[in-house]
Amino acid sequence: MEVKPQIYIYVLIITYGAKKKIGKEQKYYYGNAISDYGIENGYVDYATLAKCFDAVLNNDIMSLTYDIGSWEQVSGTVDNSEEIDELEEQNESSPSQILENEINGINEKIEELENEQDDDPEVFQWFIVDDWGARLLQQETNEIVYYNETLDMYLWGVTHYGTSWNYVLTNIKIDW
Repeated sequence: MEVKPQIYIYVLIITYGAKKKIGKEQKYYYGNAISDYGIENGYVDYATLAKCFDAVLNNDIMSLTYDIGSWEQVSGTVDNSEEIDELEEQNESSPSQILENEINGINEKIEELENEQDDDPEVFQWFIVDDWGARLLQQETNEIVYYNETLDMYLWGVTHYGTSWNYVLTNIKIDW
């Protein structure tokens, strides 16, 4: 029996790939394999997150339903007020004892936190998500989620585009 070179090379590549995968420890998030990139960086990737619940892309949903009930943002707002208050107290507590550069550093941090809090991220894609997905996004991430009581519908607002979701990380730390 004659072995054709292209078949042999194909088998070799598959075998090499299988051996390479076997050596890595796979981690899962709600039963879904986390990408190699996510594992290497210590955070769950968006592709894995999106597999955890039902989501349907619908970029026109907000404009099509603007006159049906109202959309309330239930997750994804940045609230740095507690940290800002702590820094302001630290600044006011004993200015004579704090060096001027420390005061300037605290003021810069306060300004950064206020700017972060005031910035509304731009949503590039809207996904209709089920109740489970909305709860997961609200409890484990700081993703933008809207709810419309009249429609009894949740929307997930995705604020990035152009990169494969295997290479975009969430804020969900892999620490297990």
